[in-house]
Amino acid sequence: MRKIYLLSTLCLLVLLSACGSGNKAVDQQRVDAIKNLLESRQFVVMVGSMRPLTAPTVSVSQGQKMIVRGETVSCNLPYAGSGQNVGYGASGYKALNFSSALLDYKVTYPKSNRADITFRVDNGDDSYRFHVEVFMNGKTTIDVSPRGRDAISYSGMIHGLDILQ
Repeated sequence: MRKIYLLSTLCLLVLLSACGSGNKAVDQQRVDAIKNLLESRQFVVMVGSMRPLTAPTVSVSQGQKMIVRGETVSCNLPYAGSGQNVGYGASGYKALNFSSALLDYKVTYPKSNRADITFRVDNGDDSYRFHVEVFMNGKTTIDVSPRGRDAISYSGMIHGLDILQ
C-alpha cells in the first residue's frame, strides 16, 4: 500500500512539474507580446472601472478605452471629478474624450512582471499627465492627472489593436 502511495505521489509531482514548465513558455510569449505592444506604441486598454479622486470605484460601460497608435492617443473615457480651471463657452467640454499627439512617451520596466509608461497630452482643453502601469498578465491601470481637474484612475486590460476590428 505504501508503494502505491509513493508511486502515485511521484506521478503527481511529475505531472505538476510538466505543467509548470509548459506555463513558463506561454507566460514568456505573453510577456514578449505585451512588451512588443508597448515598444511599438500599438495597443488599446479596454477599461472596466474608474476610481475618481473623491469617490469610490465604479464600473464603466463597455467600450470605454484608450488607444495608442504610434504618435497619437485617443481616449474615450468617462470622467467624474471637479474642475478648478475649466474652460467655458464654445470650446466645449472634452475631458477625456479626445484624440491628440503623444508627448514624451517613455516605457520603463521597474520589475520583471511590470511595465510603466508615462506620457503627456495637450488636447487644447486641458493638459494631462498619464502614468500607465501594465502587468505582464495584461492587467492595466491608467492614472490621469489633468492640469485643471481632479486626478482619476482606470483599471482594465491591454490588447493589441486587432481587437478593434
